[in-house]
Parts: sequence; C-alpha cells; structure tokens
Amino acid sequence: MEVDTIQKPALAVEPPDANFDPNLTPETGEQYLQKVMYERGKCPVVVVAAEKPQPRRQQKALSGLAAVPTDDVKNVAHRALIPTREWETMQNQKFSELRDTITAYRSSAQYEENLQRTHVYLNFDDRKHLHEYCANNLPYVSILLSIPQRNLEILLEYLHEWLQDSDQASSSSSSQQLDEPSDPELCDTVAAVTPSTSGKELLQRGDGYRRDWIPQWIYAILACLIKPLEPYIHSVLRDIAKTCITLRNELKQEDEAKVLPLNLLISIISKHFNQSDLSDNIA
Repeated sequence: MEVDTIQKPALAVEPPDANFDPNLTPETGEQYLQKVMYERGKCPVVVVAAEKPQPRRQQKALSGLAAVPTDDVKNVAHRALIPTREWETMQNQKFSELRDTITAYRSSAQYEENLQRTHVYLNFDDRKHLHEYCANNLPYVSILLSIPQRNLEILLEYLHEWLQDSDQASSSSSSQQLDEPSDPELCDTVAAVTPSTSGKELLQRGDGYRRDWIPQWIYAILACLIKPLEPYIHSVLRDIAKTCITLRNELKQEDEAKVLPLNLLISIISKHFNQSDLSDNIA
C-alpha cells in the first residue's frame, strides 16, 4: 500500500482562509472542522505547567489528631531509657512465639467455631465508639481474630492518633481497675501484653490499671496482622514507632516504667516489620 494512500485524509476539508470568522457558530460539519483546525493552530506546540510553590509542612504537635511529620525523628532520650540488646531479643522472641501461636490457632478446628461465639460488633465509622470500647476492654486475640484485617488496619490508624495524645489516654482511664491478675515477667510494665496460659485468651495486660491501653491494643493487633502488608500500613507502623520515640524523648531518667511499652513497640515494629532504621540496637 502506498504511503500517500495511508496518509490521505478521510474527509478533505479546506483549511480556514483569511475570511474565516472563529466567532460564528458552525452550521455545517465542514465549518465545524475548520473551526477545530483554526483553534488547533492557536495552541502552542509545547505546553509547560506552571509550578506552584509547595507549602512547607509545619511541625505538628502531639494533639491526638495530628500526624507525625515525615521528617526523621531524632532519638535524644536518656541512655537509661534505651533498651538493651538482650531485652529486645527476649521481647522479640516472645512476640514471634505469640504470632506462631495465633497462626496455629487460625488453622485449628476450633477457629471457625469460636469466631461465631466471640464476634463483637464494632462500628469502624464511629471513632468515639471504638475509643470507648478499646479503653474499657482487653484486646483478646479471640476477639481480634473475628475482625477483618482491613478493619484492624483502620483501628491501628486510630490507635496511632490516640497514642499521640498520651496524657488524655492516661487520665481518661487510669482509675479503672481490672480483675485480671498481673504478669510478673513484665515487671509492672503498663503495656504488658503477653500470651496467657488458656489458649483462648492469648493476650492479657501486665498491671492492674487501664492506664496505657493504647500500646496494649497496638501490640495485640501487630500480633494478629497477616503479612504481607499494604505499603501504607508500613507507613502507619513507621509513624507509630516515631511517635513512641518522640514520647520517649519527653520522659525523664526515672520514668523507666513508662518507657517499657514505648520500647516494646519500637522494638517490635523495627525488627518484625522491616523498619530497622528506627531500631535502638541495629545489628
């Protein structure tokens, strides 16, 4: 086939001449095409979008609704508040064992049966409802496993916001005492979330108060998340670890009990969720 034949226009339309008035409304198909040709001739060959200066993201305070800035968080905490490598190794081993237990439970014959019995209705569009429920209930794995992962991820984002307002989290529920016994292995840590001996209630807290329920819920959700995770969830986890580092920076040397849940989350997220640059003890 001849090239000239290929390039031959399907509709032969004369280009607009000097007498062409672009302001007139086309009345025929030929006039319409001439107007298109006229307007096309007025367009520049190359168009460059004008750059608008991007506003600098302001540093946000820990208000409970603010997100952790993307800038790197510097660790300026007292050395006495930084965990040892041995402590981190022990806690990560416990976390790995907990995840293994949960994985085995998901594969057990009792799993589907218990889902119906332990199902709890939570309105994930109502942050106030979720806040009240989490602040007044323990994060038993039997309950968390009945929640779809997408909803667990939503709850994780909410918990990150609430974590940033630690004073509110502490004062709102510090006076509420639980019936569950303490776990001596965790040395009075206010975020003690460890496997229980019953198998059904895989998590329990370590002290008698609901003072730091937010780290406890975060730890429990981390133990239940199914990998691989979406990239934005890794971003949420990074922000949680950064918030913990920021909160730790504000503590004093004698606040060893308060720093334990923060250190636990920093260690778990850095070691188990590929955020090693945030680790306190980089191997």
